Amino acid sequence: MRVLHTSDWHLGKKLEGQSRILEQKLFINALETVIKEENIDLILLAGDIYDTYNPSAEAEKLFFDSIKQLSLNGEVGIIIIPGNHDNPQRLTAVSHLAKDYGVIIYDSAFQEINIGKYGTLNIYNSVPGGIFIEKNNKKIYIYNLPFPSEATLNETFDDVKFNTRIKEILEEGVRYNNENIPSVVMTHIYVAGSMGEGEVALELGGSRAISTSDLPDVDYIALGHVHKPMCFANKKAYYCGSPIEYRVTENKFDKKVFVVDILKDSTTVKEIPLENYKPIREYDVIGADEAINKSLELIDKNEWIYLNVELEEPLTNSVIRKIKSNKNILEIVPIVKTKSKEIEVTNCNEQTLEEAFIEFYKEETMGLPPNDNITKLFLEILEEGESNETN
Repeated sequence: MRVLHTSDWHLGKKLEGQSRILEQKLFINALETVIKEENIDLILLAGDIYDTYNPSAEAEKLFFDSIKQLSLNGEVGIIIIPGNHDNPQRLTAVSHLAKDYGVIIYDSAFQEINIGKYGTLNIYNSVPGGIFIEKNNKKIYIYNLPFPSEATLNETFDDVKFNTRIKEILEEGVRYNNENIPSVVMTHIYVAGSMGEGEVALELGGSRAISTSDLPDVDYIALGHVHKPMCFANKKAYYCGSPIEYRVTENKFDKKVFVVDILKDSTTVKEIPLENYKPIREYDVIGADEAINKSLELIDKNEWIYLNVELEEPLTNSVIRKIKSNKNILEIVPIVKTKSKEIEVTNCNEQTLEEAFIEFYKEETMGLPPNDNITKLFLEILEEGESNETN
């Protein structure tokens, strides 16, 4: 069966308050072309469809329209799992399209999908978390695990390590396939090593990770959660990454989706590069005059721009207005030179200290936000420091 693997659309996401909907629509159009040209049977959408738990009406409309568009009116099946950014109930709002458009959405772990026809897909057997699919005399088994956490699994991991429990769940899910047909796993999770960590289980900002050794031996594993395309070849496990750049650190690698031919014990993966519709770029300049000139030089560039300005004194409001005549400049980052060190001023947009901390944390962890406990600890330390200063 020929499968297209995509994830982390983050529909409705903004960059410094700027909408990315147009870029996302262009991506959907490009994806439709790939689906037609590559004769795709099935799309695997591995979580983080939306950027927020309560997406905007514009983002929801784009999702609804995309499902119809990419399914080619039911010719191509689509299987969707929620990621940590998704509200499962908002995803299942399109469940009325399931039968006609071949859309299957898991709103929770261990869910059993009703047997029957979904577009051109025939779901001829269903188990907790897994479905047996037949299409055009080709069969495949897919086990689906939405973003796993204590809340979504309704379990606690006090006595059992997170990675041990996830390994058990995935192995149990794969064992349901007692037919001699290809097995696929789709999940939204961090695999240790995907952000440069060692092969150990860890927790960052409330999101735990598993090791590659915790992944089952199957014909393909479709992963979501990490925005950089990656491969764990020994496990046939792949992150396809996000389809467009969502932060400046993502301009260091190409965006892509994967077209996967899956046969029993034989998998071929083809990378399909995606166009970068509006890159995110950083430019370094020295002084106000150079900043103004660079702004004018880039005014016709189709880029989102962060302008780092080395200064000996702060920019005046007049200079800032001239620089921002280029509407693609997202942020002016003054770097104030002193005799002893450089001070990077990143709160030009009047962030609170809490917002600045969250932004810093996300930059250090490739976009992973701190959990409530970490943020609370930061605020407590901040409050204690302020108290000591006044005492």
